[in-house]
Amino acid sequence: MLSVVENERLTGVGPGTPAGDMFRRYWLPICAAEKLDENPVVGVRVLGESLVLFQDRSGVMGLLDERCPHRQTSLCLGIPEVNGLRCCYHGWLFDETGACLEMPLEPAGSTFRDKVLIKAYPVQRMGGLIWAYLGPAPAPMLPRWDIYVRPGALRQMIGHRIPTNWLQVVENQADPGHISYGHGRFFQYALEREGKLSSDPRTGYNASLASALALQAQGRHAEFRAVPNGLGYTVERKLSNQGDDDAIRRSSPRKGSSSSFGPCPAATTASRRCSRLPSMCACTARRRGPTRSRMALISRLSP
Repeated sequence: MLSVVENERLTGVGPGTPAGDMFRRYWLPICAAEKLDENPVVGVRVLGESLVLFQDRSGVMGLLDERCPHRQTSLCLGIPEVNGLRCCYHGWLFDETGACLEMPLEPAGSTFRDKVLIKAYPVQRMGGLIWAYLGPAPAPMLPRWDIYVRPGALRQMIGHRIPTNWLQVVENQADPGHISYGHGRFFQYALEREGKLSSDPRTGYNASLASALALQAQGRHAEFRAVPNGLGYTVERKLSNQGDDDAIRRSSPRKGSSSSFGPCPAATTASRRCSRLPSMCACTARRRGPTRSRMALISRLSP
């Protein structure tokens, strides 16, 4: 079992942490583009940092430190102008690079604005999402994977705030064994309480539990392990007394597969740790493979 210190080191994603430094080397989805279209100023929490995402009246997007350096007023209350975001308190205007363009209440001829620069990160729009890069310059190219840029594609995006760290979510995603009870028997119980339980064996919750019970009746068990696929990891399922060649892989290793998983960080977080959106990519998995027993991502179910 990990110690408290080891757990903090592994799961912390704030600036200066090992995982936080790694995740900052990749483009991260931070907001649905539709949300920014509805409101041109949106507060976001990314890898322990409070930021404000905006789109000015010229269509230029920016991601800035949430607080104006003057009086620490939240720029989430800022006013989008033609060339940047204006603080609602004293009117300081910042562009997408974090440069201060105007200090309207300063004396004429003042050059103090030239000394003010706030934290800013590059952002791009792709596949219905807004992506940000929080790492050191130069920013890498945002991968134009087909699932995000294919013309005429139908995309569905679902986001959740989960009160946990990034590693716990990755571990759960790498554990298909929980489906029979977490998504089977528990669903049956919840629907039973609501009077909506169906006896149809084709429903997912009935089928998954029936499959698990059938294996138990045969005295067999399923083993799951993580297999590198070039972009991240694929979950492989093998039944006892079954050869490796007969194992079933849960996801395809082709490029752009959204089924692959890896320690891809979350878009938003309510604390210094990362709460994770559904897997957007598995790119970070190939940079640092599994470490320690907890990162082996192997789940075994025995009768």
